[in-house]
Amino acid sequence: MMSVSMGCGDLWSPFLAYREEAGLVLIPNGRFMMGSPATEPDRNSANEAPHPVSLTTDYWMAESEVTQRQYRNVMGSSPSNFKGDDLPVENVSWLDAVTYCNALSEKENLPPCYQISGETVGWADGVKCKGYRLPTEAEWEYAANPASGLRTVYAGSNSPDAVAWYDGNAGSKTHAVKTKAANGRGLYDLSGNVWEWVWDCYQENYEVLPSINPTGAAMNSNRVTRGGSWIDSATFVRVGQRNHDKPASLNKLLGFRIVRSNP
Repeated sequence: MMSVSMGCGDLWSPFLAYREEAGLVLIPNGRFMMGSPATEPDRNSANEAPHPVSLTTDYWMAESEVTQRQYRNVMGSSPSNFKGDDLPVENVSWLDAVTYCNALSEKENLPPCYQISGETVGWADGVKCKGYRLPTEAEWEYAANPASGLRTVYAGSNSPDAVAWYDGNAGSKTHAVKTKAANGRGLYDLSGNVWEWVWDCYQENYEVLPSINPTGAAMNSNRVTRGGSWIDSATFVRVGQRNHDKPASLNKLLGFRIVRSNP
């Protein structure tokens, strides 16, 4: 377990407890090639252009999508269509997801990351914020890739059945988190089960964004979702697949997972 200085005890003691509950995994900063290679079958050449990205901040990522139990423990109830404590929460909008992040931070006496006023959401401190938040699109894809070795088409395998609940095996429903194999970082369900909201506003040609700590388009009405879902074909649960939706949209395909920057 990482050491914690006494000066930060008021911020880190609750986190250490939640780290055990949510199975947070430390993702060290680094560089990677974001996007999919031109040789990958079924890739979308319009919005998956390979480009180098550097992330300069370590972060902790939840090993699974937020479950219905976790969501209910913070928000009081679960809006999910499919019912089960260990199923991923779904039927949540991007606005619901950032609200959950702030509520979890406040529950653990951490400074909230987001400034929320109706449907307007600010992120003044960016990745330097101390509370829980959504991953950026680059953080999500970096974590879905292996820490070392060759890139895989899906998060942890070149076979979707090994790591993902998708239309080929899900039986038209979500499944308990962590029931497929983890990727090389110890993270589950990055491919399949439910689409995951991330912070970024969508930009099709994302290769023109800054190469260091990109956070999406400056303005766009849609927010990015990643990873595919239980109803999607194998094409849509690829690591490189990108999607987007209105921030107020919600349906039984949409969920999320959380991260927290490591100071």
